[in-house]
Amino acid sequence: MQSLLTRDECRLVQASFAQIAPIADEVAATFYRRLFELDPNLVPLFKTDIALQGARFMEKLAVAVTGLEDLEAIAPLVAALGRRHAGYRVARSDYETAREALLRTLRETLGPAFGSELRDAWSAAFATLSTEMIRASEDSAGS
Repeated sequence: MQSLLTRDECRLVQASFAQIAPIADEVAATFYRRLFELDPNLVPLFKTDIALQGARFMEKLAVAVTGLEDLEAIAPLVAALGRRHAGYRVARSDYETAREALLRTLRETLGPAFGSELRDAWSAAFATLSTEMIRASEDSAGS
């Protein structure tokens, strides 16, 4: 998996995630609220209780953020997530919606600390992870 972010960006993302981790439930609820505001058509993709889904999302995000400096270690997890998302019929364009929902959530949660440098770092982290997820998703759809 090829990284699209620098070591400094990794550390920025990791430090900001450490700030939001104590309020993970609130962050997850905000993320899904933003996601569904951006695209209400995504609501039917979620069959699980949204609070449980939010907990799973934050757990996976924690693993991904922790592993940003060693992408090969998390590559199997990221690829598995991509294949799973293919089974849920997540479209390539849905990743962009999720990126925007995440950035809005972080801006709302972190406030003024979420400046352009941190936004760019999170965007690069999301691009790195979602590119691999999309690749795995498309590979599984083609097999």
